[in-house]
Amino acid sequence: MGLQLLLPLGLAALAAIPAVIIFHMRHSTPESRPVPTLRFWLAAQEEQTDRTRFRRPPLSALLLLHLLIVAAVAFALTRPVTADAWAELGLRTEPKHIIVMLDGSTSMGATDTPSGRTRFDEARDLALERVDDLREGDVATILVLGTRVTTFEASDTSQFPQLRARIGRLSPPGGRADLDAAFGLAKDLLLPRLEDQVVLLSDGALTVSPEAAAALAAPVDLVVVGSNGVGVTGGNLAIVDVSARAAPGGGDQQQLLVQLANFSNEPVTAPLVLRVDTLEAARRDVTIPPNGGTLSVDWGTLPAGAIEIRVDLEINDAFQGDDTAALILRQESTLGLRILLVSDVPSPLQRALEVLPGADVTIEASDSPAVQRVDPGYDLVVYEGTSPPNDVLPDAAMLFVHPAVDTQFFPTEGVMPQPSATVIQANESLLADVDLAGVTFGETPDYTLSVGDWTQIVGSDAGPLIAQGELDGRQAVLLAFDIAGSNIAQRIAFPSLIVNIAALLVPSPLPASIPLGDTLTYRPSSGAAGVQVTAPGTAATDLKLAELLDGSAADGRVREVSFTDTGRPGAYELVEVGADGTALAAGRFVVNAGHPAESDLRPNLDLPALVAQSGGSDQGTIRSSLFDLWPVAVAVAFGLLALEWLVVLFPR
Repeated sequence: MGLQLLLPLGLAALAAIPAVIIFHMRHSTPESRPVPTLRFWLAAQEEQTDRTRFRRPPLSALLLLHLLIVAAVAFALTRPVTADAWAELGLRTEPKHIIVMLDGSTSMGATDTPSGRTRFDEARDLALERVDDLREGDVATILVLGTRVTTFEASDTSQFPQLRARIGRLSPPGGRADLDAAFGLAKDLLLPRLEDQVVLLSDGALTVSPEAAAALAAPVDLVVVGSNGVGVTGGNLAIVDVSARAAPGGGDQQQLLVQLANFSNEPVTAPLVLRVDTLEAARRDVTIPPNGGTLSVDWGTLPAGAIEIRVDLEINDAFQGDDTAALILRQESTLGLRILLVSDVPSPLQRALEVLPGADVTIEASDSPAVQRVDPGYDLVVYEGTSPPNDVLPDAAMLFVHPAVDTQFFPTEGVMPQPSATVIQANESLLADVDLAGVTFGETPDYTLSVGDWTQIVGSDAGPLIAQGELDGRQAVLLAFDIAGSNIAQRIAFPSLIVNIAALLVPSPLPASIPLGDTLTYRPSSGAAGVQVTAPGTAATDLKLAELLDGSAADGRVREVSFTDTGRPGAYELVEVGADGTALAAGRFVVNAGHPAESDLRPNLDLPALVAQSGGSDQGTIRSSLFDLWPVAVAVAFGLLALEWLVVLFPR
């Protein structure tokens, strides 16, 4: 954008040029000299004097200076502005509102910059440069993108130093940046009476929908950092997933699965090391295919009783954070999912319960003394083929599988010979991902469900097959059929059904790990009044328990807390707190830096074109600030006046 005149009417001042020329055409005042007589002067002809009063404009320095002064004043009156290289000579015409989007996602921790610093450090310095010229009337808003968006602003000169200091202290929040949400927030922050400027400082490993970009009524200046460092392996390798599952045959052992990814252009071979409870347990060389290729590694069965494992990929690449991953295999008993299975002949139900995350299953026969008075420490009591002895219910959630007939809690009206599921409440949470097509149930008692408060979820024309409800104020689920007489244990629906039952009845087990940026949803025990979560390097965060819609306190088995700030890799500590502030239970979970999206450090080549759709920008060009040049013109005019004064005082 070149020179513009905001007030062209100011050119009318050029009308003074003819007056200056006429002034210089007049003869100068004659010099006074003494003479002896005026006799001969009186005889001179007056008409000759009139003809010589004006002369041709003299080509003098004074005339040139006066013309230049008039031109400079007229130029200043037109209020000239520019947005090109001359802008450094002028002042901005109007106050501005600058919105700086600072990408703080996990990939910004890469060190592939010319200085060897992280991408975030480079972007933070660029953000400081963008707010360095703030003046009275300007507004600056900073958006730090990560698992969630953090915002802060300054709107007067007294706040600008604090704004710059806060930017200088920023650390990356980590996680996955949601650019669509950031653009939506920026759209709501625009100030109509100011010139809005939006700057996106990122490594370019993001994407934004065309709709979100077009909805932002201000142009976006995209500045990409990183991707050009030296001294590191090209591209990036990462451990993008690590998980454990129960080993075949049950027991206390687990199998470990690790998934690796290679985002470089060549296959890479590197050592992969497994550590169990801080001790090196195994080491092997792995070769990972290039261009986003993955490799799954099965470490086999882990030692019995292992509490924590860590896997390290020993390589010097652009981002070291995703070269390690960990899992918490065993929590403290106070935070594990304690299950009591009361069964004389354990069926596939035992296996389905043991593979629940964090489950610790104890099996007791129906006549065991431990069943007469159930330990209140259990989260879930499962009765298979039996009912509570002496009709005394445990103080825990309960799952009844084919319970004894004609008891106090389960009166019956005969038997259903070969029932089929004809009534299915498909929208109930118990049936999420549960496909009952082709499932047979075998001979099943016809329970009346007259005791307690029950809702039939799946039933036949004759009676219930699956129900949920309450017995004496305790949450309960009924599976009326005998698992051994049904084919459901051979269907994928069975483990899904057991997972849904556990999610409905008992507190959430603390997971071994959380994917980077995902929300932790946790249901504490009934005695907890609150939950505290401490992320790596931060203070504890107090989480409030959810309440029912009517505002009354929710039952402990259905209350939930959500923790969203999972962008920092490392071990997190969770503590359940009682009403008196004492810690009731504590445990840990891990957030690993490796992620299929964040570990891919390559910039999105489509991002500049997508960002260019914002703010009605003309074919992607970014509107720059306009700067006033009238102060320069006025300064030139004063300089010329000073020069004219010197010429008059010191003529040649």
